[in-house]
Amino acid sequence: MLNRLTKFSSFGHILGVSAALIMSSNLAAADAENGQALYHEVEIERTIRGEEYTDANCETCHEASLYSSADRKVTTYAKLEAFVEGCNTNLDVGWFPEDVSDVASYLNKEYYKFKE
Repeated sequence: MLNRLTKFSSFGHILGVSAALIMSSNLAAADAENGQALYHEVEIERTIRGEEYTDANCETCHEASLYSSADRKVTTYAKLEAFVEGCNTNLDVGWFPEDVSDVASYLNKEYYKFKE
């Protein structure tokens, strides 16, 4: 009986690990197309640099030239994701972690061209 339980427990453990690996691989694949939609859909009420906005979005603060500037602060894909998460958190955009990854993937595809 103990031998059967050990086999069942091992099989259950293998299934659990396999499911976790499959789920994590799906989460790791960012969707740049969804990121583009999310990036352009942002509209929040916010005071930015002393000015009231009812439809603030990413481009309210970030012009496209910022992304391609030679002295930009973002120098790796990991930093890009961190900066996108910073905006998400500081402006209370409401994106889930996978949304942040998607937006970072879009910005990378469009501007940065880092290896993901």
